[in-house]
Amino acid sequence: MHRCVLNGLMAGSLTVAHVASSATAYEVEQIPTDRGNVPLYLPSDITPGERLPLVVSLHGFTGTGPAHENYFNLRSQIDDRRFMLCVPQGIRNSEGDRFWNATNFCCDYEFQRPDDSGFLRGLIEIIADQKPTDLGSIHVTGHSNGGFMAYRMACDHADLIASTASLAGATYSNPSECVPSEPVHILQIHGTADDTIEYGGRCIIPFFFCYPGARDSVDIWADYNLCSGDAEDLGRLDLDGRISGAETSRLRFGDCPDYGSAELWTIDGGSHGPSFNGNYSRELVDWLLSNRRPDPLACDADFDGSGSVNGADLSNLLAAWGGDSNVFDLDADGVVGGGDLAILLTGWGSCP
Repeated sequence: MHRCVLNGLMAGSLTVAHVASSATAYEVEQIPTDRGNVPLYLPSDITPGERLPLVVSLHGFTGTGPAHENYFNLRSQIDDRRFMLCVPQGIRNSEGDRFWNATNFCCDYEFQRPDDSGFLRGLIEIIADQKPTDLGSIHVTGHSNGGFMAYRMACDHADLIASTASLAGATYSNPSECVPSEPVHILQIHGTADDTIEYGGRCIIPFFFCYPGARDSVDIWADYNLCSGDAEDLGRLDLDGRISGAETSRLRFGDCPDYGSAELWTIDGGSHGPSFNGNYSRELVDWLLSNRRPDPLACDADFDGSGSVNGADLSNLLAAWGGDSNVFDLDADGVVGGGDLAILLTGWGSCP
């Protein structure tokens, strides 16, 4: 039974080997891990004190990091949108296929039980320790098995992840198997003609080996996030180059917390590996970066404990300008300066 599912997912993964190219400048560094080096894409010029968002992008079952990034092509947005992009790879099974140990449905079919959730959190923490990172803007996205894994990261690490976007993945079929510690912004993207991970969900063995449908996944997370309003129509997007017109509808639940939401993009007629046009990477990055969580460093700028980062805190920082005060040196570079001012401005207004 698992082999049949595996073959189906493999067939789906082979349909997405699209290659994208871009003249946009960026740099690539290698992050050493106990699984080997992981590529980290960065803007070509980073100004001193600039803290960048981080996007982690995850391949599907049988896929690889390079092929996945050629498909999503998020690196084309790096310089314009100013973020870092990390594209790790899962370990191999006995067939040599890479996978992520995400939900109970997908895709550790040989019960190897790698701690991919812990590995990815550790990777994020390594990057945040080595690079100036906007800790309120850490995001995970993925395709198929990578989409399942994006949901797993939201379940396990809601204290760290601001938003996740899953293309053709799904959350846990049993809502009790995921207990997020706080709200997370969630986006499900799914084609109605997906015959690998079906839009409406599927059970291989009833009540045991199942995944929820696209709308069910979003409904589940709307409950996690305590959204109390109805789903609202946000209009349509043109994402799939093989389907004419604006084929993608968008629904977003209303009355959600400031730092948690639930949204569904339905690609009418879209397959498991949609043939994305140039709009996809831009729209996806825009969605991810616009959905933040409280930045703990920025909230540290509430020097007077008033519950709000405001003019009094700015005055305190400016009074310490050029010194080495540990209290006002928010970026820990040894001096109170422009980097600390940028952090304070990020948290301007209110920090819960």
